[in-house]
Amino acid sequence: MRTIYLDCFAGISGNMFLGALLDLGLPEDHLRRELAKLPVKGYELSVRRVQKQGVSAYYVDVLLERHHHHRHLPDIFQIIDGADLDNWVKETGKKIFLRLAQAEAKGHGTTVDHVHFHEVGAVDAIIDIVGAAIGLHYLQVERLCTSELRTGTGFVRCSHGRMP
Repeated sequence: MRTIYLDCFAGISGNMFLGALLDLGLPEDHLRRELAKLPVKGYELSVRRVQKQGVSAYYVDVLLERHHHHRHLPDIFQIIDGADLDNWVKETGKKIFLRLAQAEAKGHGTTVDHVHFHEVGAVDAIIDIVGAAIGLHYLQVERLCTSELRTGTGFVRCSHGRMP
């Protein structure tokens, strides 16, 4: 069974995960070709090698041409379903978004159907999540394990205001 273990001592983000998948052997041209099948526009995928604290890694960034859209879960599912991607990739991307919707619903005291994604509904999040599914499929990863996720300290400013 092909397994990936993520040691998330410094957290994890979509661009960090995509970079790790590239380092594991996901070809950049395959990722770009598959992502181009999504019916979304207004972004550029920036991929480059970086050195951080003496460690070489891929850095992936989704550069947006304009401000992000706010979407509901069915909108995101429609985008994913509208792509000519492998069914496993589509289902995995939708499962990830469903889990996020469940967490958002719990945090906001509502239901999955009423979750209004802000940052997570944006093009960059769709690219990160579907890109992750593309990479896992290409690398034939059957299991994904992580260390404990550190939540950090301090505050972040998002569409809900200032949050811990």
